[in-house]
Amino acid sequence: MQTFHLDAISQDRQTLGEAYHEFLRSRDMSAGVYHLQPGAHDSQGAHQEESLYYVINGSASMQVGSDSLEVVAGSIIHVPARIAPRFSTVHSALDVLVVFSPAESAPTVAIRGAV
Repeated sequence: MQTFHLDAISQDRQTLGEAYHEFLRSRDMSAGVYHLQPGAHDSQGAHQEESLYYVINGSASMQVGSDSLEVVAGSIIHVPARIAPRFSTVHSALDVLVVFSPAESAPTVAIRGAV
């Protein structure tokens, strides 16, 4: 068993200057926190894994494949494998918990400059 605290994860992400900070990796899943400021460019592409996005705070317009939706704190979005998700417009500072299953195929490379 492992336990995590959102404040500590967010502080680590901020200290490292990463927009996305992976804090969990096992064979069957990986998880991280993604942060975008208003006006930031979201450079995500399609992932090989299924993913679940939980909006911790903030609001944004999100594209998932050809679908468009507005997300706010409390929104939970399932993204099938090989479908590209993208936050097209960030309305207010966005923090999102992202869980991949199985674990993301390659360790996540930090997206710098999006914070």
